[in-house]
Amino acid sequence: MAPSSTKSIVPTPAHPIYPSRQEAVAAALRLDILQGRIPAGARLDIDEIANRHRVSRTPVRDALKQLEGEGLIQVLPYRGVEVTRLTAGDLHELFAIRIALERLALAQAAVKVTDAELKQLRRILRRMDKLPIRDETWMKLNAAFHDGLHAASRWPRLVELIRVQRTNVERYVRAGAAHLGAEQQQAEHWQLVEALTARQPELAASLIAQHLSRTADTLARMSAVAASGPQAADHEGGEPC
Repeated sequence: MAPSSTKSIVPTPAHPIYPSRQEAVAAALRLDILQGRIPAGARLDIDEIANRHRVSRTPVRDALKQLEGEGLIQVLPYRGVEVTRLTAGDLHELFAIRIALERLALAQAAVKVTDAELKQLRRILRRMDKLPIRDETWMKLNAAFHDGLHAASRWPRLVELIRVQRTNVERYVRAGAAHLGAEQQQAEHWQLVEALTARQPELAASLIAQHLSRTADTLARMSAVAASGPQAADHEGGEPC
């Protein structure tokens, strides 16, 4: 059964409980990376992380292995550990994987979603409609909306695969939020809900593919411009996305 309110979908506990020190360190580093406090290309020092979190080096190493598996960091010979940089090609590849996975998830969701889940998805979108800018609240609601779409597939292994791919590109989505066309994206969100309501698997799969493809194209273009230098970035800033 779906939660009775949007707040229950976007939990913000003051003191989250983690099953281990490794999980606590991994969660803290993941959040810092996703929110841009640790930028792409930044080097990570195991001793500094251990001291900051008051743990030994072992849980830090284990946490870094976990984040490496999620694609957020990479271990480089003679250079240590650094936050992964994603090129335009990387972004296209990751979104192609997401599209394949999420087409399957939405097709399943269209035949399995409950009325309570549809009501909850609409409640989230109505809250998003009222937000004038893409702030942290908007990002959390957007994540909750997509989580709800995936959960409705009733395939937990598929949901986990999608989560890993989403995590890897989330920092780029945050950085490029102002360029992604909020009105168009929100209209596409509503179209997805209507496709689920109508129990149309093929339409739902097609809509999520279009939704993610537009995001991928915008973020890849921004990544390519950033890699080509400040002058190109200034030029790109004057063009509509």
